[in-house]
Formats: sequence, structure tokens, C-alpha cells
Amino acid sequence: METKEQIVLKAIQDLIMHREKRRNDPTDPLITTTDTLKQEWTLTQLHILSMIQANPNESNNTFLSQQLKLSKPAITKAVKKLIEKGMVDYCHRQGDKKSVYYSLTEEGKQLAALHDELHDKAVMSYLEFLHQFHEDELQVIERFLKAWKEKI
Repeated sequence: METKEQIVLKAIQDLIMHREKRRNDPTDPLITTTDTLKQEWTLTQLHILSMIQANPNESNNTFLSQQLKLSKPAITKAVKKLIEKGMVDYCHRQGDKKSVYYSLTEEGKQLAALHDELHDKAVMSYLEFLHQFHEDELQVIERFLKAWKEKI
């Protein structure tokens, strides 16, 4: 007889296998679009674009680092690629030659909008899915996911 832990482990394995199978399904437009974005851009880069779009007057390394909870060198590396690929421009503000502020190019705005649209669809989908669980079940799910995050 299988233990509860073995049953849960099989469910996790099934989830991972199902996700991989779905990810490789060329007929799923959401997965295909999302995976294409992930092949060309890191999630960090996409989140930076979204953050700059939402906060055009505050977007410098310090602000992005604080908002995204990433190191300043990580922000610098990601932004450098975005600048190289023509998604982001930078400038110094008058009277402040030290700080560099970022803005989006037209292409950057389009990519940020696409990311935000896909992000919103994913959030709505997850919220609809989670609505089927009771509060006590959600607390167990949250505790499980936090513990799993610490484990991996």
C-alpha cells in the first residue's frame, strides 16, 4: 500500500510531466506565445519592462532593484541586454549626472504590453482555479509551496 507521501509525490511528478507535455503542444497559442517570449527574453527582463512602463519617472537601478527584489548588478545586466536589443533607452536627469533613468522605446512598450496581457491572463486563470478550494485548504497549499520553494 502506498503512503500518502508517495501518492503526493506521484501527483507532483504527473503535474510536471503534464506541464512539459503541454509546453510542447504547438496548438496551444498561450503556451506557444509564452514560450517564445521566454526563449527571447528572461522573466527578469520582461518584469523590468513592465515596471518601467508602470513607473516611467522613477525607473532607475535602485528603484527597479527594490521593486523586483533583485540585486543592482542583476538589474544592470538585464537592462544592458534590453538596451542592446532596442527595448530601453536611458538618460541622466538635469542636475543628476550620477543616476541613470530608463524609458521604453516603442518596441519596448509593445513587449511590455504583451507581457502584462499574458501576466493578467495567467493571474486570472490561477485565481479561478484556486477559487475551488476552501480557506483551510489554501493555507495548506501555501504552506506546501513555501516549504517546496525552500527545498529546491
